[in-house]
Amino acid sequence: MLEFDTDLIRKNKIELLDCQVDLILKSLEMYSYMYQFIYPRSNKSLTNEENLRVSLVRDTFEQILNQFNDSKNRNKITETNNLKKFA
Repeated sequence: MLEFDTDLIRKNKIELLDCQVDLILKSLEMYSYMYQFIYPRSNKSLTNEENLRVSLVRDTFEQILNQFNDSKNRNKITETNNLKKFA
């Protein structure tokens, strides 16, 4: 079973550029895909640890995606603002 040291878990706030978030999301998506379609051994189910790891990756992906979408909605970029920067 996958064990987490609860003494080492803490909440983090990290500010990233859109391209960095995109890279993280693509990496998590690829990791999840690997576990779903490439990694499985023939006729064997995933262990509890592997299932927990896949679940953690999917949950992390969804959490980052939702926060990113919320951030995009709160901080919309408009062409007018971009044009003012270059004027």
